Amino acid sequence: MQKKCLTIRGREVYFLDDGLINAPAVLFLHGFPESSLLWGEIVTSVQKAGYRAIAPDLPGFGQSEAFNEPSTWERYMEFISDFSEELSLEQFHLVTHDWGSLIGTRWACSNPERVQSLIIADATFSPDFVWHKDALIMRSLGGGEQFIEYLKNKSVFEGFIKKSVPNLSQAIVEDFYKLFSDPTRIKIALELYRSGDMDKLEIYRGRLAEFLSMPVSIIFGEHDTYILPEYGRKLKDEELHHANYHIISGAGHFTPLEAPNEFIAILTKHLKSV
Repeated sequence: MQKKCLTIRGREVYFLDDGLINAPAVLFLHGFPESSLLWGEIVTSVQKAGYRAIAPDLPGFGQSEAFNEPSTWERYMEFISDFSEELSLEQFHLVTHDWGSLIGTRWACSNPERVQSLIIADATFSPDFVWHKDALIMRSLGGGEQFIEYLKNKSVFEGFIKKSVPNLSQAIVEDFYKLFSDPTRIKIALELYRSGDMDKLEIYRGRLAEFLSMPVSIIFGEHDTYILPEYGRKLKDEELHHANYHIISGAGHFTPLEAPNEFIAILTKHLKSV
């Protein structure tokens, strides 16, 4: 898919943008180690349903240039503000995956008046969350650097991502791999994961629905081994009682790629209900 480009704070940002400029906007946020192409099929379907679908390559991912400063959780939240303001998106539906969910959901808590609805896919938002094995390695000094060196080997990275999504197109593999192919981007994953202290979410404990009163849907792959589906159920049962909770049978962590038709069906129903 052809990406557009704009400059924010002196850095080039690439993004998918499909649909009429005055149509209701849906903003998609990818996670790690992804790019806007995570949402390729879904962007097309959302546009056909009458929406404007917008999916950026987060800075340092895909084709977008990295920040001039550390790529932390908080800095990516600032980027969402900058990007949405640059495109004059006053209100929009927010669809998130993996790290994009942590970034987007926390941003939504600070800007609830701008988020018409929220989808959290293959992620949770809880101070009780314990990072999975690979994330713990990246958060560790020394271990994280070794892990990134390991993923810099292109054949290793391709094997890593295709283990989860066997039929992934080479174009998407190449776009995802850009995070590791450029020496200036090597620290991005480490900075992001090392900024991911879950105690930052303690202020929302028992009160998350006060911040996120908009319609919410939670989506998980049945066989997600990175973030277990039980975390999504816990998020609904303990915090977001008004949320809809969906399990996609047979899918793992990368539900937008592994089960695009099922994901699109849930997303379309969610948008229509709003």
